[in-house]
Amino acid sequence: MNYPTEEYIINFLSRKETPEDARKLKEWLAVDPARRNELKQWLAAWDYAGMADVAQKLDPEKAYHRFLFRVGAEVKPEAAPKRFQIDASVFKTALRIAAIFIISFSLGMLSQYFLANNQPEQIAFVENMVPLGSKSEIKLPDGSTVWLNAGSALRYPTDYGKTQRSIFLEGEGYFTVSQQINKPFTVHTALANITALGTEFNVKAYADDNMLEMTVIKGELAVEKGEAASAFDRTLLKSGQKLSVAASDLQPTITQLEPDIAGIEASWKERYWRIEGERLQDLAVKLERRYDASITVDELSKDMRFSGTFENETLEQALNLIQQTLPLPTLYHIDGRNVDIRVDPKRMGN
Repeated sequence: MNYPTEEYIINFLSRKETPEDARKLKEWLAVDPARRNELKQWLAAWDYAGMADVAQKLDPEKAYHRFLFRVGAEVKPEAAPKRFQIDASVFKTALRIAAIFIISFSLGMLSQYFLANNQPEQIAFVENMVPLGSKSEIKLPDGSTVWLNAGSALRYPTDYGKTQRSIFLEGEGYFTVSQQINKPFTVHTALANITALGTEFNVKAYADDNMLEMTVIKGELAVEKGEAASAFDRTLLKSGQKLSVAASDLQPTITQLEPDIAGIEASWKERYWRIEGERLQDLAVKLERRYDASITVDELSKDMRFSGTFENETLEQALNLIQQTLPLPTLYHIDGRNVDIRVDPKRMGN
């Protein structure tokens, strides 16, 4: 299989296609029916390269080489011959855009719309992105409500609600869905697609977590494999159930939660954010997003567990609260947005 060099194909892969690009792509597909499968493989390979580098602080050069390797070019991921370098600059630019607009779900959406309907028109979408240190409430056209946590992104087509209700999430969101029997509400993530008729549920699907978690607060959900998942059996979730899927094995784990614990899963959007038995290393990741900080936890501290409630504390106040409740004496150091948490050797000696 050849690798793509045409600008209109690169633009399509990177979500920058113009109507003219779409026309050329349609003509290219019409020449040979096998090209449709080839384009799908490029989409999957591009998605893989983008996903890997979003999780590894994006190295466009390595992603480009990996992309060529995945689509069948005779190169290794570590090095590319000179004849590929002219395309690398285009690819690098596209990958940087992909990292910003969350390629993990955008490509699945594009392939579904373009390859299924074969429409030459450019698809328009509504983008909602929440920076680190923030959260946002979004009202969808059908009356459904979405709370987005820090560092999250939500996208949906401008014709949302006309024939279907499909949205695309990277990050964490809490959904209150208005019931429309003939129009199921579907949340697409990299690992799973989640469908509901009318319900409330929380979905956590950050790319750098390599883990999908969802908790049903009210109603029922149907969950099946997403664009980046090679295998995933359709699963039904009921109120109070939590499903977890790791990207490494795609084996879902379902836990029945007590009503109070189920509410804690989504308390990040409330005035009082409740934490129950959370590993300090896992809590640090949540604090990084909540306060737009970088937090390092030492080996002795990372497995200690914290329970408590946050309201409107500053980062320093939150760290003080954590420090007071951990089973071992710890200290922390703040340098701008960098935080270091470790066991205090002096107090340990005492």
